[in-house]
Amino acid sequence: MHLCRMHWTHIVSRVRTSLKWVGRIVDELIRVMVIDDEIHIRRLIDRMLVGRGFEVVGAGSGKQALALLRNSNHRPHVVTCDVAMPDMNGFEILEAIKADPDLCDIPVIMLTAMGQTGDAYRAKEMGAADYITKPFSTMSLIDILHRYAEKQ
Repeated sequence: MHLCRMHWTHIVSRVRTSLKWVGRIVDELIRVMVIDDEIHIRRLIDRMLVGRGFEVVGAGSGKQALALLRNSNHRPHVVTCDVAMPDMNGFEILEAIKADPDLCDIPVIMLTAMGQTGDAYRAKEMGAADYITKPFSTMSLIDILHRYAEKQ
């Protein structure tokens, strides 16, 4: 199928427009690692972010996340991490990330269950950039991710 130059320019313009955020053109996708043991949560976040200027990598466990972070050629701009996980909880993952000199500057956004304000406070004390209480909206997640990705 052959696209004329005018039609192709229109498509590129529409894609660039869809990647605008607060008056800024996103020239590079924001890479986010989503660490959560529940696959439906990882898929939900992926659907919230893909197509809105984000590239999402999921990890189902702390061990998998740390291996991906340490061996990745595509370092994420931001990490989201669930607190309640079976093999390593979110605090242990956060502690491992903050203790690694190659990873410690990556902002980590902790995901906490509603009513777990103590978890949010503890996460901030341990070096988490921020926290989000579940359930959360697409726009609140995107806003927080943009806030910390722009600091990178």
